Amino acid sequence: MHDRKEAGRGPRIALSLIGAAMLAGLAACEPGTDRTPGQERDVPEPDVGAAPGGVDLGARSMETPRADQTRFAGQPARDRADPSQTGPSTGDEPERGDDEPSADPAGDSDRTAALQSSPVQAHAVIEPTEGNDARGEATFVETDEGLEIDVTMTGLAPGEHGIHVHENGDCSGPGAEAAGDHFNPDGTPHGAPSDAPSERHAGDLGNLSADSDGNADLMLTMPDLTIEGDRGVVGRAIVVHSDEDDFMTQPSGDSGDRVACGVIEARAAG
Repeated sequence: MHDRKEAGRGPRIALSLIGAAMLAGLAACEPGTDRTPGQERDVPEPDVGAAPGGVDLGARSMETPRADQTRFAGQPARDRADPSQTGPSTGDEPERGDDEPSADPAGDSDRTAALQSSPVQAHAVIEPTEGNDARGEATFVETDEGLEIDVTMTGLAPGEHGIHVHENGDCSGPGAEAAGDHFNPDGTPHGAPSDAPSERHAGDLGNLSADSDGNADLMLTMPDLTIEGDRGVVGRAIVVHSDEDDFMTQPSGDSGDRVACGVIEARAAG
């Protein structure tokens, strides 16, 4: 009997010791943790690449975004203007050189007005009469000061030659007789172009001075002549004479034969 009691005591002591050890271990732990006192808590570093619910959004970039990248995030590339530039920019306007013309309605209006105010012009081709070599041309431009007349001739005898506007625009006949008399709408006497209108014919243009080669030029402005109208030269003739106009002899200044004649015709300005 005594031997059986001793045999059963051993296992009971072992179980008691194991239970005491387990109770001691439980008492040594902090409530609610599995750490011993003094052990630091391991707090896992939050993963910025993870979204709520544990979805991984990818590895976190180790590079901090630059300020300009952040500012223009989501903007089209053409809108990413340099902040240092002044003035608004749409980003899709082509650059234009300083000398490139721009659309200017006012400029178009100015050009139209200039065309509308261009001088009225006329022209005559001056051909020689029978037996003569004189030829040339005359242009007529209406200005604020009067009718500007420019005559150029070749083939003349050296010296002075009377020149006039005649009443008819017809140079037919051996001596251009169809041109008629000097243009004289006011019935005034013959005179010099520098005389008052009441003392000369409206068509009295004075003299051409030919050099030794027979070339001559004349430029003058007649204040009482126009391109068209009652005092117009269009439809009339310009006649060059063989001799000098003396500005006194009536009715034509004793200027001799008609050596060249041209019909005055209107022409487009430009």
